Amino acid sequence: GPPVMAPLEVKITGPELETLQALGEQFRQRFEAIPQITHTSADLIGGAPKLRVALDENRLRLAGLQLSDVALALNDSLQGRVGGEVLEGTERLPVRVRLNEAQWGAADSIANIHIPLPAQTLAPSSATASGPARVDSDIAATSITAVPLDVLGAPALTPSRSPISRLDGRRVNTVKGYLVRGVLPEEALKLLQQDLQAHPIPMPDGYTLSYGGSTDERAGVVDKIMAPMGLIAAALMATIVLTFNSWRLSAIALLVCFCSLGLSLFSLEVFRYPFGIQALIGVIGSIGVSINAAIIIITALQANAAAARGELRPIRDVVMDSSRHIISTTVTTFGGFLPLILEGSEFWPPFAMAIAGGVLLSTIISFFLVPPMFLLAVRLGGSSLAASAADLNGDVKPPSEQAKEPAWSPDHAA
Repeated sequence: GPPVMAPLEVKITGPELETLQALGEQFRQRFEAIPQITHTSADLIGGAPKLRVALDENRLRLAGLQLSDVALALNDSLQGRVGGEVLEGTERLPVRVRLNEAQWGAADSIANIHIPLPAQTLAPSSATASGPARVDSDIAATSITAVPLDVLGAPALTPSRSPISRLDGRRVNTVKGYLVRGVLPEEALKLLQQDLQAHPIPMPDGYTLSYGGSTDERAGVVDKIMAPMGLIAAALMATIVLTFNSWRLSAIALLVCFCSLGLSLFSLEVFRYPFGIQALIGVIGSIGVSINAAIIIITALQANAAAARGELRPIRDVVMDSSRHIISTTVTTFGGFLPLILEGSEFWPPFAMAIAGGVLLSTIISFFLVPPMFLLAVRLGGSSLAASAADLNGDVKPPSEQAKEPAWSPDHAA
């Protein structure tokens, strides 16, 4: 089906993130118990550790600081501040100054980063006897110029939140399972459902569970593909009936369609290909290609007056004469799909095998099924088929009308 994040998914929806994360972990552990699943993941998991500092506003006011002052000081210490430029040729390179990584590499080191205090107004420290009083610039304004971060608040190490996903406006935690190559998602899903039925996980009120992944996406695509099948089948039936002008012959062609459907599925089963979207499209395509052999044989038999009367030797001759065209088209069709069958991946071989296998096997069926069914149709409704054959040839009359004509005599010749 369409591309999905994982072939097997379980979607849990609910209001609280903590509950969604706990439920997701329980389902993830159930995923790991399935042998066909290689590894698992969940959307809501504990992210990277984050250091959060709950600043005390009373201490900030005593220090003369604002929240923005602390945030700016931390940003300058960790991310750095541009302190100048270096001219290299015609390019100006900014110079960023920040603390050494050894000074903020651990949570305790970050908590010990000093936050500078606002500047204080200094009083004159000394005056000369012969000159006016002046401020000595070499004397510090105060003995305390910065305070550690942990003095202003309590730091705590907490995990960061994962991105919050929503499904139909509700918070959702999607648990993903990845399968071993060659294992169908339905097989692993069946094992998971059996495990959950034997040992259910209780769901709190307001929390729902749904299955996603390849199975859910494929079901949606199959519904879209099958939606116009009624119209297509009606158009196919009308085309066949107008082609043969006979309900009995149309029934033979439709019987070949059903045989082609079964033979395509049989070829997929023999070569152990999964029945996915590609295989489904191939099966539908094989029906349209496989019916060509039946149409060629029935049309040739209908056009031959002797065969239309049910004579065995003309029926055999018509089928043998038509075999050249049918075999050549079948061989070229199968040869065209052979590179895709030998391609070796999981995408094209099911599609190619469904068409090539259905065409090849249905052609063989057509040689042995269509002539006996045509003979049966002639014996059940010989007059109508003979009349249609006469219409096609223009000069051959059905046996019923030939029996009514008088035998040849010299009087007629005269």
